[in-house]
Amino acid sequence: VVIFSYGGCPYCRRVTRALDAAGVGYNEVDYDDCDDGEAVRAEIRATHKQRSVPAVFVKGKFVGGCNDGPEPWMGVLPLLNSGKLTEWIRNGAAEA
Repeated sequence: VVIFSYGGCPYCRRVTRALDAAGVGYNEVDYDDCDDGEAVRAEIRATHKQRSVPAVFVKGKFVGGCNDGPEPWMGVLPLLNSGKLTEWIRNGAAEA
């Protein structure tokens, strides 16, 4: 799991707290800590239609932000609540 975030973002904190509580490991990348953070954010916005933070990827697949994303099934909290996120991690694939 990779999370692209901003340090002061409350939704980013909700995602990391939820993943911590679920025992799910992740790497967090703060746009402000990247030399090309705005370019990375622009690429995610253009490629995945995600304007807000966080932008979360599981096994290389974009799964949205905290509560939602451009597709109805997206969002870390709904995916955790449904069990899909941990299933994808365990089985090695992220499929809607």
